[in-house]
Amino acid sequence: MAKKKRITLRDVARHAGVSPTAVSFAYNAPHQLSQITRERILETAAELGYQPHPVARTLATGRTHTIGLVVPTGLNWLLHDPFFSIVLGEVGAVCDEFKMRITLVPAPGEVSPTALATIAADGFLVFALHRDHPLGAAVERTSRPVVMINGDEKLAVPMFNLDDIGGAYRAAKYLIHKGHRHIAVATLGPRADGVVIPSMERRLEGYRQAVADAGLPPETLQIVYTPGLLSTGHESFQKIWSLRPRPTAVLCVSDVRALGILGGARKEHIHVPDDLAVVGFDGLPEAAVSIPPLTTVQHDVASRVQRALSMLFGLINDQIGEADLTYRHITPVEMVVRESA
Repeated sequence: MAKKKRITLRDVARHAGVSPTAVSFAYNAPHQLSQITRERILETAAELGYQPHPVARTLATGRTHTIGLVVPTGLNWLLHDPFFSIVLGEVGAVCDEFKMRITLVPAPGEVSPTALATIAADGFLVFALHRDHPLGAAVERTSRPVVMINGDEKLAVPMFNLDDIGGAYRAAKYLIHKGHRHIAVATLGPRADGVVIPSMERRLEGYRQAVADAGLPPETLQIVYTPGLLSTGHESFQKIWSLRPRPTAVLCVSDVRALGILGGARKEHIHVPDDLAVVGFDGLPEAAVSIPPLTTVQHDVASRVQRALSMLFGLINDQIGEADLTYRHITPVEMVVRESA
């Protein structure tokens, strides 16, 4: 079968009886043409099956109609973490509404400070970036708009974070009030380069503050590094159950860890909450239907994503100036008590 000839801008110009520049204006600068001329060009293009080349349009308009969603980890985590799936879904819903595309930018390990320069995007939504991550310098240096979610508050970019410290404080205070004095903390360990997720850092700070304010010794908390995957829940539970003194409760920096630990306890016939109380953080939908239902700290993901993207699109479209920027936005959280603690 013969290869179908690609229709070019010059073909449209010839059939419509206009210049190639006029065809380009019809797509990229319609105000330069009369309505009659533009309609004739677009009708001719449709009849011929012409489609503007996306790279050419980007060069002509200076816009890609795309945002880069930057996450400082690998694709394995991106594709397996239930919480990030919710974030991605909310980002997608807003981008659909504004007719914007998303380019996923995973950034594990070492990256160049100029890494963002190679990404074709009008701006960047950055998720959970720590100040010491190699991308920190790239985010602060780029000339394109950047807004961050769950980021390090020492980075000089607008960000939309949770009250991580306050939420963690309430969770730990709740367990202490229930009489627990040996509490494990299931959290994410630092990467090989020492970088951690900022929200995990803040949640650990909240747990420690609650212990200190209750007049309890620091060793009330026993830190355990556990993977954030449901599939490793049994392994995570075994790490906690082997601690000495054995904890009577576990604070989890994410619901994913908590749900995995619930499954591990069930496999070992350990009763929750009588043998081990479990508290999560995030408010995943699965938390309400787990066995037993999970006590957790929940927050409004959709609202936070919508506000972050509203600011990013405002910056991209020059609707928000530097004088109008508010750099720190903190979303409140809510403690939801269920049967696991």
